[in-house]
Amino acid sequence: TYLMDDCKAPIVTVQSIYLFIKVNSFLASSESMRKSRMSDSCHVSGIPWWALGLCLAVCFVGIFDRDLWTPDEPRVAAISLEMSRTGNLVVPHLAGEPFIEKPPLYFAIAAGFIRIMGPLVGNTEAIRLTSALWGLATLAMTFLLARRLTGHACAVLATAILATMYGFVQNSHWIRVDAALVFFVAAAVWSFSEVYFAARPWFLPLAGLFTAGAFLSKGLIGPLLISVAWTGMAIPWLGRQWREKRKLDLFICPHIICLLSFICLAGFWVISIRVVGGQELWHQWFWVNHAGRLFGSVAEMGHMCPGQPLYYLETLASYGMPWIPAIFLWFAAVFADIWKRRAFSPVRVFLVVWSLGSILLLSLSVTKRTIYLWPVLPAFAIMCAQAFQNDLPRWCRAFFVFWLGLCVTVLAILTASTVVAHFLPKGVPPNIVHFLGTLAMGNVVSGIGLAVCTYLVFKRGSISLAGRLVAVTAMVYIGLFAVPLKAIDLEKSMKAKIHSFAAQIPPARRPHVAGWGFSETMRGCFYYYSDWSVPQISDEKRLRSIITGQDGEYDSVIIPRRKSSILDVLKVRYRIVAEGYPGASHNRRGLMWVEGLRDEKKGL
Repeated sequence: TYLMDDCKAPIVTVQSIYLFIKVNSFLASSESMRKSRMSDSCHVSGIPWWALGLCLAVCFVGIFDRDLWTPDEPRVAAISLEMSRTGNLVVPHLAGEPFIEKPPLYFAIAAGFIRIMGPLVGNTEAIRLTSALWGLATLAMTFLLARRLTGHACAVLATAILATMYGFVQNSHWIRVDAALVFFVAAAVWSFSEVYFAARPWFLPLAGLFTAGAFLSKGLIGPLLISVAWTGMAIPWLGRQWREKRKLDLFICPHIICLLSFICLAGFWVISIRVVGGQELWHQWFWVNHAGRLFGSVAEMGHMCPGQPLYYLETLASYGMPWIPAIFLWFAAVFADIWKRRAFSPVRVFLVVWSLGSILLLSLSVTKRTIYLWPVLPAFAIMCAQAFQNDLPRWCRAFFVFWLGLCVTVLAILTASTVVAHFLPKGVPPNIVHFLGTLAMGNVVSGIGLAVCTYLVFKRGSISLAGRLVAVTAMVYIGLFAVPLKAIDLEKSMKAKIHSFAAQIPPARRPHVAGWGFSETMRGCFYYYSDWSVPQISDEKRLRSIITGQDGEYDSVIIPRRKSSILDVLKVRYRIVAEGYPGASHNRRGLMWVEGLRDEKKGL
């Protein structure tokens, strides 16, 4: 209007209108391009923002209002609690005794959360929150890594896929040191990817620090897993540099700094444990724990599975659910390219070496646990995201449709748990049946999830199959945490039963009570729940002297019922002063507080 009123400047008016039209045309074109890019991004990832919000919710649902679960949580929680009280960040202790199977990093972070968050939410919740945050940080590192390798849209999808993998969800909700290990492995691999895929050598010192963090989380297994991924990036990169006759001067110095940063940070703790703990403790940590687990020379460490070359492939079949078909498609494409002698991209070489090399490394060890595969799951998540960029075969789509139907069925059962509880088998513990048969907020949450998932299954729109899978799977996890988790906790919790058993032993007598054959779980439970470090004995002669009243320090002993046969072997007369059965009904950890009969003490 202003320009039209200025009749004295017709030429300027025409030029201004022309410029105005061009600017609006440019803005409209930019907006169209932006929407096109968003459309392309949605085509690849196909995940709406609220589905990503569900993935984040899964990380935090189920970490509060839940007790410690066996086998690992009582031990890790007790070590963290003791570290928060003593302030000893060098040598972890379990119920007053050094525990050097694992380095102290996870325990130290958990101890800090206990001091800060413990008074607000409780010690157990504060420790479990650390695992959830480690898991959330792992998702962030997976996004950065996938974005470097495949682009933004594929990175979003890979992160959502990892967040809904069964292995990731299960382990990120447990109090285990592996949560810190997984983060540092992903962070170190991302740092190395910036070096070898983006020519940023200044990320190498950071990679060294992250590798040291992996070492301080769980020992040598962290750097070994990272070295496998590093091999998949560095060897092809060096080959290209050699063929193109490029100099490596600019990369040599950062690599040296990377190594030095790792040695300085990791070596500081190694030297500290040698100085503080002494030669014997250092030998126990390095040779007995690491070498013993690798070669299976120390059977009492547990989880010894010699042979079994398919152990981790079977683990992947469960840990990768529901995305296993996409992983299969990715490897099928790799084998097809090998058969047709097509060139491999550096990204594909890296993912093959990282995934299969890690499985081979883990399979060579005598010690095997399913959780050891957790640090490799980001690689498989990126594979799945790449597989979804292509058209899926009919059988694969049929599997995912079946999974969607299964999820809806599970949510329907969780919503109607008050009715389903009456049809459970008789072997189900009564407290679980009673809890599931009572209408609670969890049923409402499951009902909302059922409605949302049913809408997603039958709605035809812009949400891709991958987006539907992410949203529906996330809702199932939320429903499972909302309904049966508390019921299972009522059965698995050992808190009340440990308290009940310990209350039968007068405080005045506790300094004169020893323990025989305690597992690490039981030692952790007594310390965590009753603030009692039960001293352990392992000498059969001393056990006999205690029962017969000839020991100058102890006059009675707590023995697990499964190891009570030692009393018959020693041929001593005793009486059971108190009994307890902490643990789940199917795995009752019977405890007996025993002392010698009066005439046995007199030597009659």
